[in-house]
Amino acid sequence: MRLKDKVGLIFFILTAILAGFSAAANSSLLAWLSVPYYLTLAFLYTRRRPASRWNRTGLWLGLIAAFLPMASYPRTIPWPLTLFGLAGYALIFWSLLALGRSFGIAPADRGLVTNGPYRFVRHPMYLGELAFRCALVAASLTIGNIALMLVMAAFQVARIFLEERIIDGYEDYIGETRWRFIPGVW
Repeated sequence: MRLKDKVGLIFFILTAILAGFSAAANSSLLAWLSVPYYLTLAFLYTRRRPASRWNRTGLWLGLIAAFLPMASYPRTIPWPLTLFGLAGYALIFWSLLALGRSFGIAPADRGLVTNGPYRFVRHPMYLGELAFRCALVAASLTIGNIALMLVMAAFQVARIFLEERIIDGYEDYIGETRWRFIPGVW
């Protein structure tokens, strides 16, 4: 295993442990789902393809977004928000299955993925992550949570633009899959 892969494995395992502590303190289904999410990322990170090109700025944006906490966590989450969060979580895992060995934190060219949810929008994993986070923020609506959510969204939008410039064949993909994020909107 390469040093970068070991560092990524440690990063995601640490993030999973922190998510576990947070879930134990604020027990909800959505909070607990963060643990297997980060463990899945740890596994995929160690199995990823080498990148032909990557972007260091995007790496930092991704790392900060992964660690970006909420100002406060909900004790309970109403069922409509739980369902919305689960839909985001399902989109994340569908995206991860489609990405497979092309997964990475930094915007990088590990091969263009156009199957699964990538047939409908060009950045479904970011959409799932933001939907998941929106459910948590809506359940604990504070100025701090809204501010952190907006920062995370800004980081994801910046990563979108970096990815679109670095992946080979992306111009053709734009012609096939029109929407970046939300069909009919953007």
